[in-house]
Amino acid sequence: MVINSNRSPWMALLWSLTIPGFGQLYNGDYLIGLALVLLEFIINVKSNLNLTILYSFRGQYFQATQITDFQWLLFYPCVYSFSLWQAYNKAKEINYSSGKDKAVHLKTYGNGIFIGSAMGGTLGVIYCSVIGPVLGGLAGMAVGAVAGFAIDKYINKNICNEG
Repeated sequence: MVINSNRSPWMALLWSLTIPGFGQLYNGDYLIGLALVLLEFIINVKSNLNLTILYSFRGQYFQATQITDFQWLLFYPCVYSFSLWQAYNKAKEINYSSGKDKAVHLKTYGNGIFIGSAMGGTLGVIYCSVIGPVLGGLAGMAVGAVAGFAIDKYINKNICNEG
């Protein structure tokens, strides 16, 4: 019986998008995957994230802000972004080392998006009290990811032009 060792980077990313750590489990990174799932569970419970999401999507931003434990919630954008980045890049690495993807050089992808979304999400949680911590974090992640992508593209363009 032949086992397909090829992993889709986009599938790994989508699994991590559902719950941090699921993309790692898809890739066979069980230790990192279980650690991220555990972290997600702890942060979710300690920060009251589910209630915060409920109040945010109902438009009750004041209640969402009052119920949130920000000391715990500030970890979430970083854990979430790291999970997406690591799952995507690990799938690329698996494909490269198995010989399935020779066109792709072994390097990391989405560094700017990862850093930008982690920073933007954290800043959005802190400073977007008008739309609540959840929607502020999501908006911050989106703006940070776009900014990180643009900066990463600019830096890589200049490096390629010099070399």
